[in-house]
Amino acid sequence: MARDSILTWMRSLGEKGRQNELELLIQNTPIEELKNTLKSTMMRSEGITFWNYLLLGFNPDSKEAVAKRFECVRIFMDILSSIELSYKQTFDLITRLSQDLVTFPSDQLAWIVEHCIDGIRQGDAKCVGWKDLLPDALSLLLARPRFLLHGISMDGTEFRDTTVRSIATMQWPASILTPIADMFKSMNLNCGEILMVLNKFSGTLQELSPMELPALCFQLFSICNTAAQLIIPLLALDKYFHRNFYKRLFSDMCSNSTNLDSIDSFSDKELREAEETILHHLNYCTMYKLTEKHLSIMFRNFLHMPDVILTPFMLSAIISMTSINRDPESARISHSILLPFLRKVIKNNEEERSLSIYSVWYRDTLQRKQVDLQQVFAVLIDQNKDGKDVITPGLVHLIFYLLKSQSPKMHTLAITFLTKFIRKRFIFGQGIIKLISEWMIVYQDQNQFSECLTLLSVADTYTVSECMKPIQSVMEHMQWLSGEQSMRMMNFILPLLKISNRVRDALIDVLCKAMGSSGIQKRRMAIYGFCMILKQLNNSNAMRQTSSATSFCTQHSISGYSIMTQNTLGSRSNPQRNFDMLTLEIIGMLRNCLQQQFDIRCTLYENLQRAVELNAKLVPHVLQVIDWHFRSFFDTPSAEEAGDDLDTVFRIRYDQLVSSSDDQHMEIQLKDNLGKLIQFVANCLAIFERAPSGYDTREINRLIRFCVDRMVANRLPLEDIKPPATHLKCALVLQQLNIIEGIICHTLLRSKPQNDAVSQILPLFNQHCKLMESLKALSDSSKKTYKQLKQSAKNNSTSSCNLTMNGVPVKTMCTQPENIWDLAILDKLLHLLLDDIVSFAAPEKTVLLRSNQALVRYVLSVTANRVESIRQEPDYKQLAYSKRTFKQLTDITKVIYERCIHRLPELWADFDMQSSALASQCFTECLRTAHEIYSKKFEEFVKAFDMASIKGNRNKEVIYVLQDILDEFMKEYGSDESICKDEFISKVPVCLLESLEILLDHIDYDDRAATESFTWILNFCSKNEILNSEMGSVHRMLFIQRQKTHLGPFFESVARQLGHVLGVQNEDTPSDSMELSLKSISTVTAESCLQHLYTAVQKQLTDVEYFVTKANNLSYKCQVVPEIDQIYWRGNLDAMDRSICTQIIHISRTLLVLTNVCIPLGSSMDGLMKLLIQHYTCLKNLAKHYISSYTSDSNMENIRSTKFELLLRDVGKQLPTNIYELITYIEANTLDEEAQQLTKKRNVQTERAKVLRETRLIPKVIMVIEDFNKHIILLSKKTKSKNRLTDYLHLGTMRDFDIKSTDLRAAIERSISDGRNISVEDSNAEDQDQDENESEDEDKDDDAQSTTYPEEIEEDDVVNVVVEKKGQRRRRALSSETEDIEPKRKRSHKASEKQGDNIQCENQEEPNEEQPETTSKSKRPKKDFKVLLKKPAKPLDEEKATKKSNTRSLGENSTTKKSNAKLKKQTAEPVEELRKPDEQDEKKKSQASRRLGVRRNMKN
Repeated sequence: MARDSILTWMRSLGEKGRQNELELLIQNTPIEELKNTLKSTMMRSEGITFWNYLLLGFNPDSKEAVAKRFECVRIFMDILSSIELSYKQTFDLITRLSQDLVTFPSDQLAWIVEHCIDGIRQGDAKCVGWKDLLPDALSLLLARPRFLLHGISMDGTEFRDTTVRSIATMQWPASILTPIADMFKSMNLNCGEILMVLNKFSGTLQELSPMELPALCFQLFSICNTAAQLIIPLLALDKYFHRNFYKRLFSDMCSNSTNLDSIDSFSDKELREAEETILHHLNYCTMYKLTEKHLSIMFRNFLHMPDVILTPFMLSAIISMTSINRDPESARISHSILLPFLRKVIKNNEEERSLSIYSVWYRDTLQRKQVDLQQVFAVLIDQNKDGKDVITPGLVHLIFYLLKSQSPKMHTLAITFLTKFIRKRFIFGQGIIKLISEWMIVYQDQNQFSECLTLLSVADTYTVSECMKPIQSVMEHMQWLSGEQSMRMMNFILPLLKISNRVRDALIDVLCKAMGSSGIQKRRMAIYGFCMILKQLNNSNAMRQTSSATSFCTQHSISGYSIMTQNTLGSRSNPQRNFDMLTLEIIGMLRNCLQQQFDIRCTLYENLQRAVELNAKLVPHVLQVIDWHFRSFFDTPSAEEAGDDLDTVFRIRYDQLVSSSDDQHMEIQLKDNLGKLIQFVANCLAIFERAPSGYDTREINRLIRFCVDRMVANRLPLEDIKPPATHLKCALVLQQLNIIEGIICHTLLRSKPQNDAVSQILPLFNQHCKLMESLKALSDSSKKTYKQLKQSAKNNSTSSCNLTMNGVPVKTMCTQPENIWDLAILDKLLHLLLDDIVSFAAPEKTVLLRSNQALVRYVLSVTANRVESIRQEPDYKQLAYSKRTFKQLTDITKVIYERCIHRLPELWADFDMQSSALASQCFTECLRTAHEIYSKKFEEFVKAFDMASIKGNRNKEVIYVLQDILDEFMKEYGSDESICKDEFISKVPVCLLESLEILLDHIDYDDRAATESFTWILNFCSKNEILNSEMGSVHRMLFIQRQKTHLGPFFESVARQLGHVLGVQNEDTPSDSMELSLKSISTVTAESCLQHLYTAVQKQLTDVEYFVTKANNLSYKCQVVPEIDQIYWRGNLDAMDRSICTQIIHISRTLLVLTNVCIPLGSSMDGLMKLLIQHYTCLKNLAKHYISSYTSDSNMENIRSTKFELLLRDVGKQLPTNIYELITYIEANTLDEEAQQLTKKRNVQTERAKVLRETRLIPKVIMVIEDFNKHIILLSKKTKSKNRLTDYLHLGTMRDFDIKSTDLRAAIERSISDGRNISVEDSNAEDQDQDENESEDEDKDDDAQSTTYPEEIEEDDVVNVVVEKKGQRRRRALSSETEDIEPKRKRSHKASEKQGDNIQCENQEEPNEEQPETTSKSKRPKKDFKVLLKKPAKPLDEEKATKKSNTRSLGENSTTKKSNAKLKKQTAEPVEELRKPDEQDEKKKSQASRRLGVRRNMKN
């Protein structure tokens, strides 16, 4: 029968549904003919039809038919793997076969599976039908019972697991990775199998091309069911893109040139398109499967690994999975979980960058460079510029999260990003500016939003100027917000005025409304805004929006000018018509401020002066307004009526400046500050002289000249300023001082080499000095006068004595004078006084000024105060971005450094020590201001005043100059007592050290100067004994520079030397470390050195804690990376663990020494206890890290390789032993001080609070020690090694006790009654004898009830027992105070003994006749912590003994105070005899106070 006839018959029977006939036809047809027909029809369109009817024709109940069908399936599978079919054909054929697989026997299904595996091995990308057939066959076999396969019996589960494992372990051809992934997606893999498959794919996808990645990644993302599985392909893809794209890109960004000759495997366009597609698939596959909460839980394991998260791909992947990125319109940013996580990672990265600068150990342990986020953000911005906006919404909202944080570093990153982003993607500008402007209004206490808008306005003025709605909204809110907040918000509008007349006119309308407000702050805001407009006004931007004539002259004040003036200004032939008219309009509004309050006038002078200095065109218009106001303060005839000689009438109208509203001159009104006005006018005149046109200034110059001449000749009549003092007199003196300062300012500004204006400065300053003396005399008498007025006001009910100034109460009549000179004037004065030659004065006229010590001192002092005040300026001034202020600060620093600091030894030797101290202080203030305000430009600042910092200059740099000066100073004054007694001698080294510290803070760790500076500081401390406690800051510098430049032990030696100064508890402690000899550590500097040492060790512990967490993250990464990368990352983990353990060993040895030092109780002891708590918390976290990280059989070897066992061996027993001795030392010193109090009555509550305060940290210390021991026990059980880690631990001390509520209540009642009723009563000798007997009984009873700290005794491997016998107890020194008779408290414990390897007994005593033998209970470590929390009962018992005390020296009847017994170690030495009370009293007198550190030698 022909093949076509068979095909026709089968189709006919199949279409008609004649199943029986079809089965009969197939049964009668030979198998070879079926095979040939199948081969011929497979590639034809009717192939699927023939295959369908062929499978329908086999009867599954007939063995012969099943065998015949299997032969056809085998030939079908062979044909399928040998010919190329379309995907649809293959899919249809396989799908049809899969429908009948359920009827196949198990052996045939197994053959199909093996055949599919053979197809995988062949790796033919054109024949991948196995990917759809294999999952179905395996799923069917999974439900089958046991069957034979190649003679081996197995069940379906076993066969399925073996098959999956076989596929996962074979070598996959790269051409069929995507079909394999699709196949695995169809299988029901368990979690372990998914992780195995994903790890396999992560290693193989590194060799694929970019075009093959998206399809494979879609399959892999579909396989992942949890976030822990998703991270595996993400890490592999991050590695792929970093190696092929971003590594080269970052290298090109860091270098100045690009290697154009390099031939890359893939083009950048292909890689970028593949990355964008992968991010799209990632978003799609995880949208409904994983939430942000699931992802954040997984990514939390990488919180301290910024190098993993902050890569361009990984950052994009995380952002693409956020809800705010998927739906930016409806999703709320506050509900996001991943964006706060990314902010924390960015914060950790910035902290790593800053901390690595100050610690060489931190840098070495970090093992890599920190992520440069600026580069990462620049790459993401460039990718968005191409229109690929897959992550743009999420990225912008991430930046918003950074902007909303409280960290200035985060603000800088966010502002920098937005500045670059808006420039390149201005289409997003309006939405961004709208949100930030809203936040600026809502979060008024945060300055970053206004700062961001200001920088955006400067960077992209055109984009911001188009956002009219947000700008108008901000202007509307400015009318009801506070004045300072409005000024801060206004800063971002000011740059827009240059290009937008519409914005300018709207701002003027707002400011006009504010000018009419009743609030002073609002009017100050209006003045500030108008002056800022004037500062930026020029011809090009002065055009009004409307062209009508009414818009030019809207203020009534302008009509005060003549008709000719108005016509000239309004003429269109005038090129500056618009500028002049707008200027006159604004100045006309500002003119009204000259009649307002004192604060308004001062604000006007300050802001107008700044506007005039930056826009010289304003001067003629400003002088027109200020002229008549200036003349109103002087009473003199006009120039036409009188001459200009000294006899001409000239008087200052002080009543226009200060007035009093009461007869006693206590309530005064300040109206104006003539000194500030003169300074403002002098600046305007100095600018006007450069282009003298537009106004006649002869009358102003004449009035100022009168002031100068009469003040120099002492012919200017002043008000009566002699005692007795009044508030009005003091205010007048302050006004006169400011007038002289303003005149000096005018004299300095008009000085030229041709005139003698400089010669008038010295006489003016002499008048200033006289006024200062008069002010001092008034200040001395004002206190007495004020007291008399207060007394008279008390006697007379109708009179009052209230000091007020402008209605505001003040505390004193005479306040400190405030100098009015600005930085520009001070700069000129410093050049005049310090430079040999200046450009504005003749050299012969400056000699007297430079030799006047008082003038030099005053100018240096004022300069220091003015520079310091820059740091207190309000935010709205934005001095951090002021180039003018930065230049003035640099010029001042330069002249002080070159003329004073460089030759400071000559200055204090030949000129004056006080001037040297003031110059040092001024230099320090300049550096500190630059450090705080201009930290980003500090290097530029140093180069501006220190020419030696420029490369190629052979002069010494500033740090070396300061070091030489300090060495010379210490040679001359180091051993002199004046260094700590003389105010100015002591100030010089302190200021120089502060300056050196600021400079060293900005020197890179890899700079040679950093290492050399540490060497110099170490030598300085080694050879100089410091007598001035303020110079103790040198130890802080020493510790910081040590950590910055050196590794290894150092602080242990410092602690040992502190022990030599303060004393030690145990002098037999061996020392293996290098001994330092720092003369700088003495009794004067010991306390400050101890605090600096605490800070240094605390910083080390903080760094270690961070790296322990980082090691946990790295351990998790080792579990999710492919096997080929695990060895590398495991090696990094071991190296990090070794570094951590080494650092903790150094810290532990330092603490081991510190716990042996007799540290004074109080803040110093509290600092040590907090350090111990932090140390053991860090050790506990490290132990938890080892518990979670080391899970293999080679646990102990890994732990040994990381030095953890060495750490336990070194400090496991020694440090806790010292801590328990330290606790005994604290309690002993606390009780000793109480016993030394010889007062008649004692404050019980105060003593109780003091005991609790001194001992409050003891339970926490013991708790963390026991918590650490618990984790070491867990780790020891997990390692299962022969040498147990617990062998290195200190077993602790039993501190358990029981509290009887009845006894406690009775003790509290007795304590309260004793505190109230302690009195000295007569008693006879009989009572004394009775008290002595009872005190001995109470001693025995107390020993059974008191909470003590016995110490551990170690004797090789013998049973450890601590037994305290009566003969071994050393009693505390008996006090001379008295004690009332009280009933004894008797309590007994049931004897309990426990047999074991280690037994500890506590408070064992010999039996008494009245009291049974008391034996402590066996140790219960789990209860120690809880009992210690109940320990407030202990101070009550101690108070019981304390409250009974009274003085015996009064000769009155008293009882002997009960002494607290102290436990001692059991030794082989003979038992000490109990000391007699007399001997104890003698030793008690010789004991030092606990604040000096009582030394207690403990015998081992």
